[in-house]
Amino acid sequence: MSVTFSAPLMDAKHFPPSLIKAQPVFQLSARRLRHNNLPVSDVSTFSKARYALAAAAIFLKYANQQNTVLLPAYHCPALVEPFIYAGYNIVFYPQSNDLSSDLAVFESFLSSDVTHVVVVRYFGFSQNAELLMNTAFNAGKKVIEDNAHSLSHFWRTCTEKSEFINASVSSVSKTLGTVDGGVLYLPGFKANLQKPDFIAELKSLVSGFRPVKTGNEPADSFRYFQPAMVKEDCLRSSRLLLTQSNYEAIGKKRRENYQYLAEKLLDSSAGKVIYPELADDDMPYVLPFLLNDLTWFSKLRMRQIQVLRWEELASVQNKMLENFRGLLVQLPCHQNLKYKDLEKIASVLVRNE
Repeated sequence: MSVTFSAPLMDAKHFPPSLIKAQPVFQLSARRLRHNNLPVSDVSTFSKARYALAAAAIFLKYANQQNTVLLPAYHCPALVEPFIYAGYNIVFYPQSNDLSSDLAVFESFLSSDVTHVVVVRYFGFSQNAELLMNTAFNAGKKVIEDNAHSLSHFWRTCTEKSEFINASVSSVSKTLGTVDGGVLYLPGFKANLQKPDFIAELKSLVSGFRPVKTGNEPADSFRYFQPAMVKEDCLRSSRLLLTQSNYEAIGKKRRENYQYLAEKLLDSSAGKVIYPELADDDMPYVLPFLLNDLTWFSKLRMRQIQVLRWEELASVQNKMLENFRGLLVQLPCHQNLKYKDLEKIASVLVRNE
């Protein structure tokens, strides 16, 4: 099917600059003095996770036939555009209110035309990802695990080398607060990427942003995918922090922040916490919160709290997804936040200000 994304609902310029950021910024306290013993033998680095996903799509693609990928209907364009770039036909499968997928419905989408399946661990939670991946693999599909929200789950996949996962991707920056960085676990794949020059590296570290190369593609070809960046490696600093960050301390702080905020919001009149409790292996990227109405999003942004939501969905006719576009927000809970930040977030949603 051809893919058309819905337009954004709001523009950030309509709100004051955010003081509480949605994602972390790297701090020295999160770094170890020694390297972590990580399973990196089948891991390649990229400038972003979307380009790691594109590399997996191209490497796992069958020659001389139509390749069709099954993607979750709840997504951001960065999940979809790598497969458009790689020339796949795209089909979407539905999610439930907690972002799991009904197994019988999921199985009904595993037709003979489908060659590949992507399963997402949304926001650092597993939903029923293992069941879906196992089912897809047993149906003869190539399985790609999207761990963009959780480096913790990514490293577990690299360690366990599960037979029903052909590839896994994750974002370095979303967990560690680096300037850039995506990682790909793909046995048999060897990346041949261009490392940024030292001037570009220095500029990125000073500005906090990675310069993006552009090519000759029409401006409207992609929303967030730049084909000229497919062959670009991440910054050396991002790779260093990937191996030297204190994952235990980061994970502990994220879980503490999540639990603190979730408890504060249990009686909120503004909406509900999608996952009130953390399972042992959950590593939250954000706290997903379903608002009762759209006014609460503006209230959060006007209080200079940066909250994210996936507004640009492919044109899938589904009332739940249409509601999620505006009402399912991602509240910050990362390791940089102080208790006063969490209190400020809670104060907006617990009291009707």
